[in-house]
Amino acid sequence: MAMKNRLVDALPLPAVLLGSDGRVVAMNSLAKTVFGLRIEGLHFMSAFRQPALLEAIDSALRDGGQTHAPYLAKDARGDIALEATCGSLGPDAGLLICLEDRTATKAAGQMRRDFVANVSHELRTPLTALLGFIETLRGAARDDPEARDRFLGIMEREANRMTRLVTDLLSLSRVEAEERVAPTEPVDLAGVARSVLATLEPMAREGGIDVQTTGLDQPVVVRGDSDQLAQVVTNLVENALKYAGDGGRVDLTLN
Repeated sequence: MAMKNRLVDALPLPAVLLGSDGRVVAMNSLAKTVFGLRIEGLHFMSAFRQPALLEAIDSALRDGGQTHAPYLAKDARGDIALEATCGSLGPDAGLLICLEDRTATKAAGQMRRDFVANVSHELRTPLTALLGFIETLRGAARDDPEARDRFLGIMEREANRMTRLVTDLLSLSRVEAEERVAPTEPVDLAGVARSVLATLEPMAREGGIDVQTTGLDQPVVVRGDSDQLAQVVTNLVENALKYAGDGGRVDLTLN
């Protein structure tokens, strides 16, 4: 029994050892934080209570092999989602239950689903507008130059909006693909910032916004991806211009 306790304690995951009779004979400290301190000696039907885990344990004890089941618990963070792996130790030898925290994975999956839904909505709105304007231009506004020019201007803005959204999606996809790859190329961050400001100058001029810069006259060399750095600076400056208001001022400082 002492050896079994030491083996269970050595596992890096919450682990519970059941005897061949289905009773808890050992558990490590990690498992005690999940299940509590009072389940040792209890039959698994009384110790765990969640139907999915009970079914997985019963199946592994009866048929051998491994089974898996979700297990919901609580800790200081709130609800946590665990996956239990129930592995038979052989005929009449008992069962080992290990639990892996899947909370972050499930949260990331939900975030991705929400993101896809939001992007779909953002794309559907301008596409619906474009289709409506195309239908109008082919019909009622076919011979109306003034209406045609107005609709074409709106269509251009909506198309640019979709283009920016798709560009952002492609950038995000590239960032995810390369997130574990450290950049090695030297990039002049000051040059990137100057290029971004030149691109956004019409936006600043249209809003009458005074853009002041500091530290952009000398090269500032860093290791990075020039496209990703340009996207970051573009997002920052675009937001600053949007919230500066007509006749406002934006300061861009590079230390």
